[in-house]
Amino acid sequence: MAMGIPYGAIGIGIAVIFGVWAFLVAETVKERTIITGMAIAIFIIPVVFPSPAGRLISLAGWMIYGLGCIIYLRCNGMEIR
Repeated sequence: MAMGIPYGAIGIGIAVIFGVWAFLVAETVKERTIITGMAIAIFIIPVVFPSPAGRLISLAGWMIYGLGCIIYLRCNGMEIR
């Protein structure tokens, strides 16, 4: 049985790393609350909707979350290439 590369897990891991980085860069409690709250909400989606659609929505949510964290970091002066 051939094992493929788990692209979904890699994407989620990168999004989490950028989320932690954005959390550390955030200056106010409101920014940290939004960053943490979005991650928790995305994490809960497959629990609330335990179907393939729920997992797909969660995966898309992690990708959007990661992009949002990258944009947030860029707006706060971090040099991400």
